[in-house]
Amino acid sequence: MSLRTTSPRPTAPPRAASGGGAPDCPASSEAGQSVWRVITGISLLGMLVVGQLYVAIPLLPDIGRAWGVDQASATWATSAYAVTYALVSLFTGPLARRFGTRTVLVAGVSALAVATACVPLADSFGAGLALRAGQGVFAGVYVPLVYAYLNTHMPASKLPTALTIVSACMAGTIVAGQVESQLLAAVVGWRGTFWVTAPLLLVGAQILRRVLAPEDPARAKAAGASGEPASRADRGATRRMWLRLLPLYVVGLTCSSTLTAVYTSVQLYGPPSLVGDGQAMLTLRATAIPALVLGVLVAPLLGRIPARKRGAGAFAVAALGICGAGLFGGTAAGLAGAMFVFMLGLAAIGPAVVQEIGSISGVAHGVMATALYGFTLNIGGGVGAQIPLAFGEVRGVGLFMSALLGGCVVLLVVTGRRRRRASYVTD
Repeated sequence: MSLRTTSPRPTAPPRAASGGGAPDCPASSEAGQSVWRVITGISLLGMLVVGQLYVAIPLLPDIGRAWGVDQASATWATSAYAVTYALVSLFTGPLARRFGTRTVLVAGVSALAVATACVPLADSFGAGLALRAGQGVFAGVYVPLVYAYLNTHMPASKLPTALTIVSACMAGTIVAGQVESQLLAAVVGWRGTFWVTAPLLLVGAQILRRVLAPEDPARAKAAGASGEPASRADRGATRRMWLRLLPLYVVGLTCSSTLTAVYTSVQLYGPPSLVGDGQAMLTLRATAIPALVLGVLVAPLLGRIPARKRGAGAFAVAALGICGAGLFGGTAAGLAGAMFVFMLGLAAIGPAVVQEIGSISGVAHGVMATALYGFTLNIGGGVGAQIPLAFGEVRGVGLFMSALLGGCVVLLVVTGRRRRRASYVTD
């Protein structure tokens, strides 16, 4: 249900039934740029940016030796990145309104390239964590702003597919980032892994500058509303909007923490046939990639399902996969099958949640709403890296996280019913 206020609203073209997205019209807000060029640029660069969160997982033994700590302590190299990434994402709304979405994205990715090149120069645990945290500072603008950009610029008919592709690529970095770092480290060492990535980030920043539209609807909306005091009805509607968004942030936090927790637990406590064999671990990580590809292929079909129902179903699939990791995590084959199912569910979770956030928040609050979502995702990523230490085994982590994912299914279903009842009363 869209928010209602007592103030008059200008006539606007109708939106798609699923909510979110720019109206479909010949003169699109992409300013002549191809929709698919935008999706491709955002997706590929997102894999590099978000992948820096997970790139350290396969490098834990090398990083620990270089910084003089054990593997368990080296997990803070992931958490340090995630925490600052999450904190900075909270400020992306004001930054985008002040400087523009495209400007903030290009500047953030360019600065991330510099910070990435500096990480291998660290010669101690403290310095290494500081540089990883520095990476997170500049990367934190990416996820919330690209999601907000898609929700405001992408034609409504293409929004579910666009969100699925972008989300699948960025979620796929939990796999692709680890595979990339493991392969690169075998050739150029763990330091070379960062040095190879830095120039690619610089190239990606320039691609963003070329493909993203300079117009910023959210910025224009904020400028037009400045100086106008909000009515009591407006403030009440805004409060109700944030209450509707709260369950979506909870499920986002749970999903991202599960993702990091399970892969970190496999790295630390997986079967000896995996932990002691780099090729076997690489194969395990790679088996999840087909699930993400399948998720993208079925995106047009899944896009016909309302976002909240789609998200609840995807969480149920993900919970089943993680439960399998807990029950059959003692073997490489069991883990591979469980992670395939989990990643299949994950491919549909992100797009559904982001689309629902865009539908509830609208243009005026879209950037801030997605910024808070990015914050919860990365807090979850940081927390997830520490969860395995409390269990000391893959089984405990898998069963615990599957229970939390099951709770997300219940939360989405219950809050969805309450929202529909509220809509009927208002109407």
